[in-house]
Amino acid sequence: MTLTTTVPAESGLRDTIGNLLWRSFAAAGMMPGAPNTDDDASTARLKQVVYTVTECSRTTLLNPEFDALVRKLDAYDEELHGFAYEGAGVGLAALDCIWPKRNRTLALATGPGAHHVFGIYLGAGMCLARIRRDPEWFRRRLGDPLLSWIILDGFGFYRGFFAYERHVTHQHVPSHLKGYGRRVFDQGVGRAIWFASHADVLQVATIVGAFPPSRQADLWSGIGFACGYSGGIERGALDPLPTLAGRHRSHLALGAAISAKARHLGGNPASQNELACEVLCGTTSDKASKIADAAVRDLPAGNLVPAHALWRQRVLQEFL
Repeated sequence: MTLTTTVPAESGLRDTIGNLLWRSFAAAGMMPGAPNTDDDASTARLKQVVYTVTECSRTTLLNPEFDALVRKLDAYDEELHGFAYEGAGVGLAALDCIWPKRNRTLALATGPGAHHVFGIYLGAGMCLARIRRDPEWFRRRLGDPLLSWIILDGFGFYRGFFAYERHVTHQHVPSHLKGYGRRVFDQGVGRAIWFASHADVLQVATIVGAFPPSRQADLWSGIGFACGYSGGIERGALDPLPTLAGRHRSHLALGAAISAKARHLGGNPASQNELACEVLCGTTSDKASKIADAAVRDLPAGNLVPAHALWRQRVLQEFL
């Protein structure tokens, strides 16, 4: 679907887009309803995350100027700030696709939202999937050879979560994605599996096990990130996950370590991240974050292998 409208005023068009995105999230059956007292703990947590992203995407479209926007995003509970900025990434990417000269996404990610760059880029990727825009074009215009690949992760999450039957049940990969982009797409699909399964580790393992072996490592990495960044699970339920991941348990640890990096960069490490790093990485959230930080140093420039892939490979080596 492409965004077309006859609304002449920018504010009117922003409102139209906001309603489109809001309905899109609602289509998954979880949103836009907030958590309620009938939800179990895992469902309530995951609904809280998606609700925050959804709400902030609409807030951003209605309040795109950063002074007002940042105040509204930062008004959320500190632990939810990353998801609030993810919603901002959704909204700003929608505006950038219509008025590309502004590049609001990059301005927030390198300006007042730099500490939540992971969330911003994940949200932008979700938006691109929703409005059927090329994520590679958007990624390249950001000019960030390391973290811009996260756009493809957000793209994969949206497709996996909101078009579950096509991309998870039938395991379809968009034909326009090439090379390393297909791997990052799968990392996003892995996150979608975590959310769609309500953090049920047995169900997660069964779903991933049905995919071709060549795709499973990246799926497990995405699951590790979702587990560490979003949570939704208690210790007793999480403990079997490394065993269920089997030979891909190091990729599970990789995802959790990257989630620790994102959490510490945002200044809001949380109990679920500490738990995930302990169980999946065998270390603390702080140490896992430092492993990811150290792996960024002296990455070669202009290599045929994307910087994002080299970085992740270095982190992975620490958990083999």
